[in-house]
This record gives sequence, C-alpha cells and structure tokens, in this order.
Amino acid sequence: MRRTFELALPHPSTIRQWYRGVNGQPGFTKESFLALAARAAESKEHGKEVVCSLMLDEMAIRKHMEWDGKKFVGFVDIGAGTDDDSNPVATEALVLMAVCLNGNWKIPCGYFLIDGMTGEERVNIVNHCLLKLHDAGVRVLSVTRDGPSCNFSMMHALGLKIEPPNMKCWFPHPADASVRVNVILDACHMLKLMRNCLASYGVLKDDNSDKINWNYIEQLHKLQEREGLRLGNKLKSAHIMWQKQKMKVNLAAQTLSASVADAIEFCNVHLKLFQFSGSEATVRFLRFIDRLFDVLNSRNPVAKGYKSSMKPSNECIWRPFLEEAKQYLLKLTDNKGLPMCTTKCRTAFFGLLCTIDSIVAVYNDLVAAANACLKYLLTYKVSQDHLELFFGAVRASCGSNNNATVRQFVAAYKRLLMRHNVQGGLGNCSVQDGTNLLSVTADSIGVSDIQQDTLGLSVARMYDLQSRPPVSTDHDYADVPNNAMLSQYKKAVIAHMVKCRISCNDCQIISVRSNICVKQVLTG
Repeated sequence: MRRTFELALPHPSTIRQWYRGVNGQPGFTKESFLALAARAAESKEHGKEVVCSLMLDEMAIRKHMEWDGKKFVGFVDIGAGTDDDSNPVATEALVLMAVCLNGNWKIPCGYFLIDGMTGEERVNIVNHCLLKLHDAGVRVLSVTRDGPSCNFSMMHALGLKIEPPNMKCWFPHPADASVRVNVILDACHMLKLMRNCLASYGVLKDDNSDKINWNYIEQLHKLQEREGLRLGNKLKSAHIMWQKQKMKVNLAAQTLSASVADAIEFCNVHLKLFQFSGSEATVRFLRFIDRLFDVLNSRNPVAKGYKSSMKPSNECIWRPFLEEAKQYLLKLTDNKGLPMCTTKCRTAFFGLLCTIDSIVAVYNDLVAAANACLKYLLTYKVSQDHLELFFGAVRASCGSNNNATVRQFVAAYKRLLMRHNVQGGLGNCSVQDGTNLLSVTADSIGVSDIQQDTLGLSVARMYDLQSRPPVSTDHDYADVPNNAMLSQYKKAVIAHMVKCRISCNDCQIISVRSNICVKQVLTG
C-alpha cells in the first residue's frame, strides 16, 4: 500500500482525531463555511469569484430517541444548544447545500432536526445561510426547492409572486438589496408532477383546444407488448403503472419523451392505425415537455440541440423556445376549459414557468453580463439532484436504511464531510456529472514534490462508499419477436431499425431488397 500510493498510511488514532475534529451537530456547520472561505480566498487570488446555488430539502429520519453516552438524542434541534426533553421527537432533517456553478464541487452548509416547519421559519434559515455565505465570500444567485406546499408558503414569505402571468420569482439578497436571488423549482420534480397530472386527468387541451390524451401512450404500450418490439422507446409496464414508482424521474422522462412522440406519430401517419387517430396534439405536447426538460437539465458542455448548455452562440435557439414554452404552458387547460395554472394540479405548470424565468435571469447575470464569470451555463448545476445524491450517500453509509436514526444521521454527516466523491446507494437519483463533495479538512503532504491532500489519498480510500447499482429485473431479450409471423408493424419496425444502423447507401438498397424478398416468402 505504501509503495503503491507513495504515502505513509495514517495511524487509526490519527483518523479518529480527524473524525473528532468535525463537530457535525445540528445547525450551521462551522467547518463548511471555513472551507468555503478558504476556497473563495484562493479564487480571489486568481482574479475569480466563487458563485454558488443554494438548495435545501428534507430527508426523512426515524422517529426514535436514544442515549448517545452523554445525553438523549432524537428531539427537535435547530442548533440553539438547548437540551430539553420536552421538545417533540424529530421526523426530518432539513439540509442546506451549496453547489458551485463555476466549479465541480458541493458542500453541505448545515442541517436542522425538525418535526415540521413554517414558511417564516424556513425564510429565517435561508436568509441566515445567505448572510453566512456572503461573509465567506461566496456569491449566491439562486435557491432551489421542490414542490411541497410548505415551500410555497416560504416563497410567499420571501415576497415572491408565483401566480401567472405576472410572476416575480426572485427576492433581494439579505446582505445586498441590489442582488437578486432567483428561486428555482427543481425541473425533475416538475417533470414527475407533469406526468402525474396528465395520467390523472387523462385529457388536457392545448392552445388550439385540441385534446392531449394519455390513452395514446397506453395504446402504444399495448401495441408494443402485443407485437414484441418497441418503436425506439423504453415504454414498459412500469411507465404505465407509474403510481407504484412515482418517485423515479427516469420513468417520467422516458414517458414524456420525444421517442414516445415519434412512435405515436409513426403509428398514426405511416401505419394508419385507428387507435392513434387524432394524436397530433399529444405528440406536440410530448415534444414540448421533452425539449423543455432538456434545456432545464443540461449537463454536457459539448452536447448539441436542446441538450446543449446555454451560451451566446445558441441563444437564438433556446431563448425563443423558452418564450414559446411559457405561452404554451399558460394556455393549457383541462377538459372543461379551466386553465391548468388555476387547478389543484397547478404546481408543475407554474413551477416550470418560475424555473424558466429564474434560469434566464441566472444566465443574464453569469454569462450575458459584462465581465461575465462563465462562458456557458449548465442548468443541471441548479438541480436538486446534488442534494438527493448526498441523501443517498447518507443512506448507503447507514446500510441503505431509508429512515436512519438521528444518531446514525449525525455520524454519516460527519463522515461524509471528511471525504471526496460521494457515491449513493439505491435510490431514485443517479450520478450525472463530476460534482464532488468539498472536503472540510486541509491536511496535506508532499508526494513527489506535489502537495497532496492526505484525506483524499488515505481516508477517502479507507471509507469509500461503494456504488450499489439497482438490480434490473426487466431484460431486453424478453422482447425478441417471433420470426414465424411478421405483421405490418413488425416489418416497418425492422426496416426502420436496419436503415438507422446502416450508413452505406448501397447496403441500405441491398437490405431493402432483401427485406422485400423476405416479405414475399413469408406472405407466400
């Protein structure tokens, strides 16, 4: 080990001393802000600034009280230092995290053990966190939240106006009133709510009063199951019976996707199947939502089309589309003509509208402004996935227990603050980029005339959390068709697949001719 890593491995007592060096108690984590201040000072020396997005969310914990050797833990604790057993037992841990927009790191700023919290109390925590980040030299331009009603009460307390069409999706920074902090509702959560809304209502109407029908998606699934081949999409039973797995973003993204829209359009236009007649509005809706999600969830700086990052060279593409998408969402109604933004399922609609305005405002501040600190904006940086992955790492360190006790949560929190490259266990969120956890320790050692972080070289390897990929029970080989009979649907799918996979024109001509001969033999 020493020869391989060129490092004298630390004694276990040294590791325990590092572990004790992190407080990790409820409230704002002092070590995190010290690490942020050090990173901001380092960036300032190079003429740069640290720009972050703040996000907060609750993780469910077990309602359990236990003795930790010094006191009983498990009660509500907001870091005030009180030890009162008359407090209720905590059921959630509210965690705040800062994600760097012009870097590849993130760090939790603190957590609070709560049993429900009002909007005004959340506002106080957010404002206090923004002040501490400002004192550390960190610039915050956005706050990311998901869709529960408690978050909307917080937004109202911040002075936001989230009722369309005249929306105000920002509030002044508590340390500098001239700086706007934009509120972003996580695009992944809004996509799931949009899928739930369409499936629950069954029928929506677009700006032309044409019907958007969930039944077309169900009919496509039935057709593909009956024929044994899929038309270039991933629809399976789990996508139709979404109620059992409503938290999985990938199922919602694969359902409201361009591939499903293309398949429905192919069945309607080319195959002339009667069950897909009149599906034009549904196809348009699916493509709108798919492109909008791509723009609000971009994570690859070299991607093309709507998956590309937001930059001046493609502003002529994404900016008109976002304006068109806003008008499209505002004019969507239910089957009775009532605007969806005013119904009980309005969260997904004005959530996306709020996110569009906030993303454009962040782009204007970071990319389009004079002396901009970014050349492009990856919208995945403001996604709540970074916090969900941290929750997954906490659960993995506790044995993938979805409801860790307070004592387990505190131990995992301290442990994760000391290491890099957080990897989660099973869950509804997977790693999509290279954003790592910023270490709160600064121990280093010279290795080959280069200063290396001892934590990253030793402790991180010793306590590394192994990735636990989900076990798949659905296999593509179950979709192998019966070659004894080829229906018109199967012939069209096979011909399309061969054409897409062969780039040579001569080979395409030969394959088409061979396909004609096969059809003649099979049909007699």
